Amino acid sequence: MKVKKFFLEIYDEFFYCMTWPKWIDLQMSTLIVSFFSMFLSIFLYGVDVFFIFFIKKLFSVK
Repeated sequence: MKVKKFFLEIYDEFFYCMTWPKWIDLQMSTLIVSFFSMFLSIFLYGVDVFFIFFIKKLFSVK
């Protein structure tokens, strides 16, 4: 009986107690996450290129 009560409480919590975000909020959050993901990837690529250039210049034999 405890198992049945447990699953009924889960069902009630999921459908009646939780508040889901509005569609426009989801769209804005997705845009923000996408923008910052692209920005961070470009920034880290630039840092990587800089360090590769710096290390090649530092250890190059003339």
